[in-house]
Amino acid sequence: MLFMHRKAHIMPRPAIRRHGVLTALLCAVSLAACTGNGGDGTQDSPPTPPAVAPAVAASTTTSVLTKLVSAASDVTPAGATARAAVLVGPALESANAWAKVLPGHTAEEKAAQELSPEDAKVLAVSRGPQYPHLILVQTTLKQTSDAVLVLIASEQAGDDFKVAAVTPLLPGATVDALDPVELGSARLGDGSGLAATPDQVVTAFAQSVKYPDPVATQLLDADSLSEQLRKSATDQAAALGSAAVYTQTHTPGGVLGGFRLKGGSGALVFANLMRDEAIAWQSPTKLTPGKDFTALTGIKAITSEAKLTSNEILAIVIPASGKARVVAASDQLVAGSGR
Repeated sequence: MLFMHRKAHIMPRPAIRRHGVLTALLCAVSLAACTGNGGDGTQDSPPTPPAVAPAVAASTTTSVLTKLVSAASDVTPAGATARAAVLVGPALESANAWAKVLPGHTAEEKAAQELSPEDAKVLAVSRGPQYPHLILVQTTLKQTSDAVLVLIASEQAGDDFKVAAVTPLLPGATVDALDPVELGSARLGDGSGLAATPDQVVTAFAQSVKYPDPVATQLLDADSLSEQLRKSATDQAAALGSAAVYTQTHTPGGVLGGFRLKGGSGALVFANLMRDEAIAWQSPTKLTPGKDFTALTGIKAITSEAKLTSNEILAIVIPASGKARVVAASDQLVAGSGR
């Protein structure tokens, strides 16, 4: 039932560890850049360096994730300030909502969501001086060692690096190879050269998991998240029967960042959606909402209608040709209303 809502955590899912693939040294990338061009006394321009040097990216990652772990579990007013200093956008909204419901969870549930800064590995750094500067990190959940992708961003010159996305890998999912950190990864840009633009893929995902009447798409391969969302909605509606009307919509909220894959084979894209679930009873009733809903809204009883809003942050691989696939995702209840 809706008020026995699926657990909504910042870092909820098990995942698969992936190791980046190192390529040859810079001279092997372009022989002419090391030896000159045809012996005519000129040299090619050096390749564009990464926005952040590998050592700086690694130290930044450790610092940011350490602060994130501390801030995520701090339910005091100082915790809200600390989260604003280390997170941004939907990731900040999700973290604030998690902190608000945290007192109602067991110590075991709290510990299950903790990241391990010690396991963090930088997978990619955006190339060139343009902002935003992006760092892609893989770390793990401390208890389970399940892999988690973290997007860290500095939006403009002078800004600190902050966490823009925390997305556990889906079961069985893998991420394609990215360029070595030493070389930097090309920017996502406008999505040209991909099988579909990020906006098209995210819209297709949203339509494919709405309820009722999900729309099948040829842009996305099957994944466990989509299957779970469709099954959950169908089960909710079936449990309510004729007593109430249940709907579920997913509204794209924009691209958070991304990197081109190695060799121009595609892109890894982070995007945000808002999921709204609504229920309207045909006649007055009395239900007790779930503890997270009550913690966020203060509402302790529902008699006629309710709405729940959740942040969905996805990591999607979009190839140069073929179907895109969701590889990582987080889900957090952030708001609600009812009467």
